[in-house]
Amino acid sequence: MYRERLWPGPWAWAGALSLPTVLAIAYGAAYGLVIGGILWITALTLAMIGMVATTPLIEVTEDSLRAGRARIPRQVLTRGSSLVGEQTRRALRQGPADLFTLVRMWSTDQSVLIEVTDPADPHSAWLISSRHPLDVLDALGLQDPAVR
Repeated sequence: MYRERLWPGPWAWAGALSLPTVLAIAYGAAYGLVIGGILWITALTLAMIGMVATTPLIEVTEDSLRAGRARIPRQVLTRGSSLVGEQTRRALRQGPADLFTLVRMWSTDQSVLIEVTDPADPHSAWLISSRHPLDVLDALGLQDPAVR
C-alpha cells in the first residue's frame, strides 16, 4: 500500500565518499599507490554497503506498519499527525518517555506521529521520519487533524 526508503541526503553520501578517500591518500602516501588504491576500493565499497544496509524502510501493508525492523498491527493505531521541522524536534524532546522513534534528520525534517492504543505495547506512540507523511497517514487510513 505504501513503501518508502529513508535514503541519506547528498551530504551524507559525500561524507561516505570522502572518508575512504582521505584514508586512501594517507595510506597511499605512506605505503604506495597500490596499497592506497586497494584500501580506497575496499573502504568505499564497505561504506556504500553500510549506507544501503542501514537505510530504514517504512512500509504500510494490509495488516501492519513497518518502520525499520519494528512492526505494529494497524488495528492498534488510532490517530496520526504530520510534523515538520521544529514540530519533529519538539516531539523528540518533549514527547512521551515511551515514544518509539525512527527519525533520520539527515534524510528529511518531516515525520509522522501515530498514537498506539494497545495496552500491552510498551510504546504509546510512534514517531517516524517520512518524506511524504500525509501519504503514510493516508495509507494507514488515519486523518491528520491539521489537514481537515
